[in-house]
Amino acid sequence: MTHPGFGEELRYVGRDPLTGMPARVNDRFIAETERAIERYGQDARDPVPPPPPGPVDIAWLTVPVLGITRANVARYGLDAFGRLDVPQDTTTVGWNPAFCSLPGSGGATFLAAHVSFGGRPGVFARLSQLKQGDEFTVGLTGGDEYRYQVTSVVEYALAAIDMGAILHGREGFESVTLMTCSGPPNEGEYAFRTVVLAERAG
Repeated sequence: MTHPGFGEELRYVGRDPLTGMPARVNDRFIAETERAIERYGQDARDPVPPPPPGPVDIAWLTVPVLGITRANVARYGLDAFGRLDVPQDTTTVGWNPAFCSLPGSGGATFLAAHVSFGGRPGVFARLSQLKQGDEFTVGLTGGDEYRYQVTSVVEYALAAIDMGAILHGREGFESVTLMTCSGPPNEGEYAFRTVVLAERAG
């Protein structure tokens, strides 16, 4: 049975940005976080390019059940509003190497692409059709390939997404998250996101 102050105590439990572990937060931190969510995508700033290419990059993504075969994966940074940048076409999948790991390294990888762009279906147009148990493969420029199995497919309201948790992944599990816009667009903006969580298979 929860005691009367339990909900209030939970308000002050956050996450350490370095370790991903629970950490105490204060009212100032909560207020700044709430303001950041409220202002997300509204305050212009200088774009941040991705870091220089390493010896190995992500090259392609194949999702057989969706008919996606070796879709090109490219590197991105932050856009002019401080958001994770994404491709501006219907065929490319975006990877933000400054904020997530390389497949095969034991960490969490985040890949995003459009559900539609310029009035045409995007590479992730049918992402919401994935189901638990479906598999996909990520290929690297060095020739290595890694297979992942879907564990969940969730539709989130944009304001409810914890991007920090998505980028960190689940401790002790190598994972890939695929994300795209969802829900009916309102003046070109989508209020929801399809988030596919997958863990290393085999």
